[in-house]
Amino acid sequence: MGMNVGINEFALAIVTTDKNMQVSGGCPIFYANDNKDLQKQAMLMAKCVGGMVHAMNNQTLIVVKH
Repeated sequence: MGMNVGINEFALAIVTTDKNMQVSGGCPIFYANDNKDLQKQAMLMAKCVGGMVHAMNNQTLIVVKH
């Protein structure tokens, strides 16, 4: 029986309209102009990397690889 060792789930990106958001760590932040741009950027990014989009609040979405 094989074991899957390693990180299998991780955040790939943060997309937000909050221009003051800053994160220390390895996850890149992409700033959107408005809610429509927020949705568009997150969905395109998720499609490109095979990830899922999750809402953190009404201004911030994260793209996660499951």
